[in-house]
Parts: sequence; C-alpha cells; structure tokens
Amino acid sequence: MFVFQRRELLGALFLAGLLIAGLLLRFVLLPDNEPEIVLEQAAEPAEQQAPGEEKKIVVHVAGAVKNPGVFTLPEGSRVFEAIAKAGGALPEANVHALNLAEALFDGRKIIVPSANVQEGESEVMPPQDGRININNATAAQLEELPGIGPARAGAIVREREKNGPFRQIEDLARVSGIGVKTVEALREYATVH
Repeated sequence: MFVFQRRELLGALFLAGLLIAGLLLRFVLLPDNEPEIVLEQAAEPAEQQAPGEEKKIVVHVAGAVKNPGVFTLPEGSRVFEAIAKAGGALPEANVHALNLAEALFDGRKIIVPSANVQEGESEVMPPQDGRININNATAAQLEELPGIGPARAGAIVREREKNGPFRQIEDLARVSGIGVKTVEALREYATVH
C-alpha cells in the first residue's frame, strides 16, 4: 500500500484545486464560444415567386408570321411559343421545317420559312455584313465557309440539331473535326446572329 508524505498530499490537493478552478472558469465564468448555428429558411419554390421576378428572354421572330417583330418571353420558352406570340404562322408558312420544341435563348432569331421554299434552299437573308449564320444556314451554305467541306458542314448541322444552337462562334469547337485554329479562321466569315 502506498503511503503519501505530507508534501505529496499537498501537491495532489493543489493539482486537484487547479483542475476544479479551471473547470469552473471554463464552464461557469466564461461565455460559451461555440459557433452559433443559424438555419436559413429555404427559398420559395419557383412556382410561388411573384410574376415580376420571372426571368425573361428577348427573341426576334421573322418570316411567314402574322406580326413579325421582337418579343419578350419567359425563360425556357420554345419555338412554337415564340411563333404564337408573333400572331401565329401565315397559311403559306412551313412551320414543320423548324424544330418547334427547341428551347429558346436570349437574342435568338427565328425565321419561319414559306412553304414555297424548296428543300435545301433558304429564304434566310445573310447578315448585312455578309457573314453566314451558322445557326440557320443549310449545309450547302456552310460549305461556302473557308475550310468547311461537305463532311464538316454536315457535322455542324447535326451538332446544331442534336445540342441546340451555337451561342458564340467558339462553340463550333464542340463539332468533331473543328479545332481552335479553324474557329479563329471562321470568325470573320461566320456569325451566330
């Protein structure tokens, strides 16, 4: 059995006193420094937002429609909704030449062709600066671009139909066989508007 000497007993009591004083100081006298957890209220679902808060896009509808012009639509609208906003298609319109279910983006131009336009032709007027619009040009028109032959023109059309319109010229790089150098060479000859 252990026998404590007076000096050891006083040392043990002193250490026990320090421990008790430290615990009192930490838990009773000092404020709690734990970070406060604040739960934020979840945002309201989109369907409960005020109508004025809905994001809008602006599109240009031209061609064989009753009221061609520039229209504001809710974000996520489709081509058929833009045509309806323009008063609907004229009797001679060939709306099935368009992808009516295509999602629209801000700044998009939709040209509704007439039924008297033959397959492969386009009534689309080239931009005033002479550049070719890669979002609505036919494969034959795309072949007029430098470095674009039938295979690349077909690949551009397929990519556009599969993944939607090009938002900028740089998006041509997503087409297989078209690299950064080709995109740079096409910059002055092509447009997306």
